[in-house]
Amino acid sequence: MKNIMLRIVLVSTFISIFFKSNAQLDSTRLGLYLWGQSFFDNKEFTGNIKKGYTHPGFYIQPAIKFETKQYSIAAGFHTLYLAGADSLERLVPVFSARLQLSSRIILIAGTLESLTGHWLPEPLFKPERLFLNQPETGVQFLFQGTESKADLWINWERYIKTGSPFQEEFTVGFTHLYYCWKHTTGFSNAFHAMAFHHGGQIDSTNLPVQTHVNIGLLPAFSFKPSGNTTLALTTSMYYYKNLSPSFTSEYNNGFGLHPQVKAYRNNITLDVGFWYSNRFVNPHGEELFGSVSAINPIYNQSVRRLGTVTLEYQKRFMSSMLLNANFKVYYDFKSNLPEYGYTLRLTFDGELVQL
Repeated sequence: MKNIMLRIVLVSTFISIFFKSNAQLDSTRLGLYLWGQSFFDNKEFTGNIKKGYTHPGFYIQPAIKFETKQYSIAAGFHTLYLAGADSLERLVPVFSARLQLSSRIILIAGTLESLTGHWLPEPLFKPERLFLNQPETGVQFLFQGTESKADLWINWERYIKTGSPFQEEFTVGFTHLYYCWKHTTGFSNAFHAMAFHHGGQIDSTNLPVQTHVNIGLLPAFSFKPSGNTTLALTTSMYYYKNLSPSFTSEYNNGFGLHPQVKAYRNNITLDVGFWYSNRFVNPHGEELFGSVSAINPIYNQSVRRLGTVTLEYQKRFMSSMLLNANFKVYYDFKSNLPEYGYTLRLTFDGELVQL
């Protein structure tokens, strides 16, 4: 571990010296940046779909960043620690090359920009992936328009070599947001599409190749009844399809519906909804919304009906510090069982010093 840390420091120092000399010649920017997050995430789940757990810890991701108007390059490392563990959960290098293709489109290769979770909703993206499944690595295109924004990415989650005793894994995703109901009134919409693949042409395991697809459409209509309060009515629709060439499962296609009433005022968001799904599978989403039990397949439920309530506070301090606290309740109508979870996250994302 000490040798790895020493190598990372030496490489980072070399990059710093190299780019600093070029920065002085080209009048560009060189700085030491930190992406970090401390978190306390607790789930009190007692049903048969999923049991509760707690994640207390932090991650830090320092990087030296060389920046011009046309492109930027950042190199550093990412480390994840969970409180009380005997060792680090993760220590990996990070490297990101960012190119401004046009006034609206950015290409990123290497470590992806994923601090927002690609704006994915909870049924498709489990929120704890924001701190447990970082960094994401692959290729990404970001689009920023006047009325919309989009994110197209591939995250390569497991690399294989000839003879590896496991399959390669990657996720391809696309998100498009048209306005945001919190900040505008009238119609807004979000579209999400994700594909999850397990396999590989040099796969030496006997496991079947798997490809699963999730699609989500989240229209909303918002208005201001008074003052700074914004209300929104939404009915989110989700679809699941198993596109595996030979792999079959108990559920090969399914859907989910999530009508909600949402309110936003002074950095506080409250939403109340009802979730109904039939044979819905969500590989990266919160398991409570899916039909597959994380405990034992005998507890799988083709039909899921949940009452959902979320209270969230989120505020940015200065330009680089973000505080997020939320409390979520899920009421399972089949078991008449309330389950809940709460999370506190403090995120830093900014420049520490200009070199």
